[in-house]
Formats: sequence, C-alpha cells, structure tokens
Amino acid sequence: MLTKLAAVILLCASTYAAPIPEGGRDMLPTDWQGAAQAMGSSKLWKAEKADFAEHGQGWRLDVVDNTAGPFQLQLSTAVSGEIKTGDRVLVAFDARFVPGSSTDGKGRVQVFVEIKEPPNYEKLGQDAADLTSEWQTIFVPFPARIDSKTGVTFASILPGGKKQTLEIANMRLINYGADFDMAKLPRPYIAYPGREADAPWRKLALERIAKYRTTDIAIEVVSEDGKPVPDAKISVTLKRHAFAFGTAVKAKLLVGEDAAAQKYRDMIDENFSAIVLENDLKPFAWNGGVATQSKSYQPEWTLNALAWAKSHDLKARGHYLCWGPWEPWSEKLKDDPKAIRDRVMNHLDSVMKGAGGLVDEWDAVNHPAGWEDPRNTVDKVLGPDFYADVFKAARTRSGLPLWINEDQVFRPGRQQDEFYDCIKDLIAQGAAPDGIGNQAHFHSSFLPGPEEMLRISDRFAALVPNLELTEFDVITNGDEQLQADWLRDVLIMAYSHPAYSGMILWVFWEGAGWKPETALWRNDWSEKPNAKVWRDLVCGQWRTQATGKTDSHGTLSTRGHRGLYDVTVEVGGKTSVHAFNTEHGSGLLRIVTQP
Repeated sequence: MLTKLAAVILLCASTYAAPIPEGGRDMLPTDWQGAAQAMGSSKLWKAEKADFAEHGQGWRLDVVDNTAGPFQLQLSTAVSGEIKTGDRVLVAFDARFVPGSSTDGKGRVQVFVEIKEPPNYEKLGQDAADLTSEWQTIFVPFPARIDSKTGVTFASILPGGKKQTLEIANMRLINYGADFDMAKLPRPYIAYPGREADAPWRKLALERIAKYRTTDIAIEVVSEDGKPVPDAKISVTLKRHAFAFGTAVKAKLLVGEDAAAQKYRDMIDENFSAIVLENDLKPFAWNGGVATQSKSYQPEWTLNALAWAKSHDLKARGHYLCWGPWEPWSEKLKDDPKAIRDRVMNHLDSVMKGAGGLVDEWDAVNHPAGWEDPRNTVDKVLGPDFYADVFKAARTRSGLPLWINEDQVFRPGRQQDEFYDCIKDLIAQGAAPDGIGNQAHFHSSFLPGPEEMLRISDRFAALVPNLELTEFDVITNGDEQLQADWLRDVLIMAYSHPAYSGMILWVFWEGAGWKPETALWRNDWSEKPNAKVWRDLVCGQWRTQATGKTDSHGTLSTRGHRGLYDVTVEVGGKTSVHAFNTEHGSGLLRIVTQP
C-alpha cells in the first residue's frame, strides 16, 4: 500500500523558477513601489521604500514586535480593473529576509487579494510563503473566489506574526481570465511536514489502521440438522463502513425527481457511509422553510432526505442546535438575553422533535469559541452556563450523542485553546459532550503535518475519546496534486487514530457546495485527483471484498474493515444474501441452509 501511495507524491524543490506567462492583464500600477501603502503602527514595524540594486525598487519591512498579528501590518496596493469569479490570477513578487533578523532562520509572509470592506473583508485569493535569505520570486496563483469591487479591492503583503526584516520588490497582479489553464501558471511546491513519499508517520499509521479498523470475520454454514456444509461458495462485501466516511448534502437536490438528482443520489450511495445536511436543519432553513415556503429549504425535503439516508444505511448528523457567534438577529437582541435564549431553545425543541428520529447524532453547539479575538460569542451575554444549558436541554429531549463543533482546532492559538477550555467547562458543569467535532477547513497557507495533527487529536481525546472531522475541505489555489495529497494524508491520519469515528467532506461536487474548488468531482462529474484518492482508499483498499469456500468445518474465515456487510452464500445452486454487522468487532455469522 505504501508503494501505491508513494506513486502520487511529487518530489521537487520548494520553489521552481518559471517564466510568467504572456497574455494576462497587469492590475497593479507600473510604479508599484510608489503606489503601495504601509498600514500599521510604527511601534510594531518600520516600513520604508528602498532600492535593491539589481532587484529594483521596493520596500524594506522591519517587524520589531513578534506579537503583531498578521492583519495589523499590511503593505497594500489598490487593484485597478475588474476581476470576475473564476478568473485565473497570479500574484508575483521578488523577496528575501535579511539574515539574522529571524530566530528560525527564515521569513514568512501572507498574501491577500481582498475587498477591504468591514466586517467581512472577503478574499478573492490568498496564500502564504516562506522566504530564505536569498532573493527568490514568490508566486501565488489562484482562481478568484468572488468578483472584485471597484475602489476597495487591494493586493496586500502581510509580514506580521514574527520579528523579521523582509525586502520586497517588483510586485505584480496579473489577470489571465477564466479560460486560462491553471497548470500553466507558476506555483511553489508546498512541502508540508510528512508529505514526502517515505514519511515514517504514514507506515505507522497504516499499521494502526490494520489494528484498529479491521476485525476477524467468520462465516459458518450448517445444514438444518446442524452439520457443517463444506465447499459452500461465500462472498463477503462491505456495504457501509462503521467509520463515517461522509459528505455534506443539500436536501433539495437529494429528493429531486430528475436525472440530475438521481445522479446525485447514486454518487452519495456509492462513495459514502454518512451524510450531514449542509444547511437544512439550521434555524434559518428549518424555521424559514416553514414560514416562507423557501425555494431552497423546506422541512418536507429535509425529512425526506433524512429518510432516504436511513433507508440506505447511511448515518446522518444533525447540524446544529445552537450557534455561538453573533448573527444579525441576535445582535439586535443583545439587550434582551432572555429573547435570545428563548429563540435558541425554541429551535432546539422544534428541530429535535421534527427530525430527531432520523438522525444519529446532533451538533449541540457549533462554534462555541468563534473567530473573533478577543472571543465574542453569545454566552458572553447569556452567561457562562449557557452552553451547558443547551446540552442539558437537548439531553431531556433525546438519548442521541451530542457533539460540540469548532473550526481551526489544528491551528495553534486562541481558537484551539478556548475550544479546549470550553469543553473542560462543560465537563465540570455536568454537561460533557459525547463527541468533539473538528471542522477541519484548511488552506494551503497553513497545512500542519499529520504528526502534529495526531498530537493535537490526542490532546482533545484525553477530554472526550470520540472525535470527528466534521467539515473537511482544503483550498489549494488550483494545485490539484497538493489537494489530493493532503486529502490522502488527512484520511490516513484520522482513520488511524482510534478516537476518530468519522471524517465528513463539506463539498463533494462542484455543482453544489460552499467552496466549489474544494470538491472531489467537477460539474460534469469527472474525477479530480482528490476524488481518485478518495475512491482508491475509501471505496477500494478499505472496502473489504472477499470470496472463498467453506472448509471441512463449514467455515470461511477472513479479516475486513468494520461495518455493515452483505454476505452471499451459494449452496447446491441456491443463493441467499445475509446482512452482517462487524461495527463492534469480531463476530460469527451462522447461516442455516434450507433443503
């Protein structure tokens, strides 16, 4: 298996020299040095124009305070002209860090092309780059995620986050339009820790998968009088993994009646063992559908979609009962905490009564820590017991497992630590979650090594030994090989850790999803490289199929991945099919043949 995995790993330099292709439109001023503006406190950095001899004119950025967050220091240039969603864009600039200015011997910058409109500051594209002490050309290619806006779209270099002195020159932003081949744009090779073909962690992880995820299977065939039946033909096929290899879905698409809906259902049925409804159980969709007969959300579609999943032995997550960050409706009620509490509890009551019999677990609290620093979530107004009250209220309505769910758990810092502390507080208040969900939204600007992810998983599993990657996706700015390699390694990481019970994709098809570029299948259902990885592992190497004949004792023994099996038995020309569940470990299926 290691040999097969290694075949898809690329080995090359961290950045390769490549010419900038012709045919694009420059969207930054020719005098980039003069047009760029340094924004940030002079106490945190010194930013000044400089002449770098053969490298031309640019800026020297001297970050003097390592506590400066990335967004506090920005060298920004206004973008002129229009960028449309899907346009192929390349940011290029020359850079190095000044030797001795960085404690770890390298520099690092983040690059954003964004709309500078609060509060969202939406990004057309972004990435990060490590710098050496030698001059090099940094390339950031990406397909634009949104349209630009005249006068408020900027290309920015952000050097904050560490003490360092950087030299930047010759920045360009070039738009090649929507039809340009992304593969022709130069890009860096991102060597995240553990990507290499012979990475030791991967061999150890595959050994753990064999230990924790497979089990002994014995099929015994006997006659009506209990005598063993030798030479019975047996076929053992894993139908659904016990591990939730799942995806987010849209109820409206799932219950449609046209050929497109049938294709959507077929792909889910063939490739996954679990689903989560992307939005349909959230308050705006569940309650809004009732009130407005929404064209996108209807409770009838939601319940029919969940019923379809149950009829096909697919596990279903209920997402969600309570949302931590402030929303427009809750912002309006900040001075009336009781009204906020009542609205949350009313939704909890309604959705658990309506859909509780069709889901297998609930996200009780989603984003308890949120994204703002310092933390700014509803419990700050409703009181420190509020999240515990949500869990306790849900417990009175259902015996299903209750989860707590947060993003950026694999990134060190405030969000990970406050999520950890929140779980500890719930345990102390007698409202311990049954599972911890890690949303696992990734970007190529920050890809932690799998060994680091395993270490952080151990940290949380010590609190609650039931983990899940609940909303996995990764943006790689069009680098489909990186996207495939990262999916492969996160799959192996999670499946190898005994605390994990599932890994849910947040987008599986470009035709329907929050971030289409993270999908496995294109609009026409053709496979991307990451889809091949998913199918090779989840639907291939880890989906057990075994055939053989019973021995003289009437038994066929094998070993397979845990889950729900179809066992086909042929004796005397007669065939029968039997269900066999190995989710909880080794088992014996005894089949009595009929005359």
